[in-house]
Amino acid sequence: MTENIEEQILAAETAPESDVRLDETEPLTEMSPVKMQSAGYVYIYNTRTAERSICNRNMLMQHLKKKRPDGSLVFTTRKPSFSPRRGTLKCMLHPDDLNRAHYDEQGLATCRKANLTSPYQVRRHMEKRHKMEWATIKEEITNKEKEEAREERRQEHQLRESIINMGKKEEPPLYVKEKK
Repeated sequence: MTENIEEQILAAETAPESDVRLDETEPLTEMSPVKMQSAGYVYIYNTRTAERSICNRNMLMQHLKKKRPDGSLVFTTRKPSFSPRRGTLKCMLHPDDLNRAHYDEQGLATCRKANLTSPYQVRRHMEKRHKMEWATIKEEITNKEKEEAREERRQEHQLRESIINMGKKEEPPLYVKEKK
């Protein structure tokens, strides 16, 4: 197993590194580092989902040793033969959404997320990533539902009134009419 991990470490694909800059406002002393270097970053892949992550080389050994409860390894540096599962549902704030013109009028942000796999994920994405926008949309939906319920009750009331009025305008049945 260690040989397998060591082979993976050697075969790891290098990931881009963020630029590390020193605070230029601080004066340099004898002990100040002039240039910072990191161990570098590599790509690691989840063995079940094939999702790619970036890992610091200093932490690579620990990540490659992680195991699931069933004993299988969690990560590998070798790209899996299958692709990660991607959805086709879009964020409600996506530029292609049907309500986008209305959301633009309200000043809501746009979001390019377009690979959500279920309506539940769309809702959770909105709740976690777009809290204020989601509150606005949710309030609008609630107000619309309340207005529809009021309109339905209004129509039911009008129907009852018209039925009552129809009964008042009708002539009494024949057996109730006066005899001639």
